[in-house]
Amino acid sequence: MNEKDPINSLNEIKSMMQKSSKFTSINGWSGIWAGFVGIISAAIAHFILLGNSSNYSNYQEFSDVSTVRLELILLGIVTVIIAATGGFYFMIKKSSKDNIKFINPVTKRILKRFCFILFIGGIVCLLFIKNLNLLYFAPSTLLFYGLALFHVERDTITEIKYLAITEIFLGLLAYYFIYNGLLFWLIGFGVLHVVFGIWIILKYRNKA
Repeated sequence: MNEKDPINSLNEIKSMMQKSSKFTSINGWSGIWAGFVGIISAAIAHFILLGNSSNYSNYQEFSDVSTVRLELILLGIVTVIIAATGGFYFMIKKSSKDNIKFINPVTKRILKRFCFILFIGGIVCLLFIKNLNLLYFAPSTLLFYGLALFHVERDTITEIKYLAITEIFLGLLAYYFIYNGLLFWLIGFGVLHVVFGIWIILKYRNKA
């Protein structure tokens, strides 16, 4: 018993240091929530585009360009708000369970770095929408989202790095297969997040 106590103490100290230097409140349910929101959003976007043109890869065929543009912008805003709200809820819940203060210097640092990249990406995407270059919207959102995740991966759990790299890869693929952007968006923001969330739950369920 005495031999195990020093080891347990070292593990506890290591755990405390990690919690104070890294954001460990990533919750698998946050990923699953974001994934389902992404899937629903992609389906709505599909019907918005399909409702204005039989061939929505050709945006010149839209019956009402201004309406499509406005609907897509509103859909994007609502999607981000709903996904972020649910994500924060599950992360705050996990922080409370782990007796960790959610708002701390690490969280603030991550939010600043993450939001900076997303802000730049958001401006780029809005410019694409403004100029009706909608084909580049989906690849750009995937790419900048992946870059934002990669920018903060050192401050959070290791698995975020793999999610970031996959999102970046999907974004680049979406640029290459430019007419399948919505499909890649569905995979990247929908399916991939659900898979990621399940992976996190299964991996850390015995460590709770």
